[in-house]
Amino acid sequence: MNTFGQFQAEATKTPLSLRNNRDRINLPVLGLQEEAGKIGTLLTRLFATGSLELTQEQRLEIKGRLADALWYVALICAETNTPMAEVAEFSLAQLSARTKGLDPDRR
Repeated sequence: MNTFGQFQAEATKTPLSLRNNRDRINLPVLGLQEEAGKIGTLLTRLFATGSLELTQEQRLEIKGRLADALWYVALICAETNTPMAEVAEFSLAQLSARTKGLDPDRR
């Protein structure tokens, strides 16, 4: 899979039986919030220990949570008729504008 368009097309093939009109918005919005919270909790616990290194298990969990979040984003994009590629391009433009004048070697 090489593009957001391909991903969005595949990801939004969710069976209609899983998505009634109410769930067309609630499912991805609440799911995205839940996944973001779980990612935040995992990383907060990790960094609270003073460790910046993920174990293989933690890396797999993060990857799974991010994959779920990406799926929810694809659903929201489909419901709002917004191509994911446009969101990615817009995000890069925002990042560029926000980081203008900042030292690229400092995080």
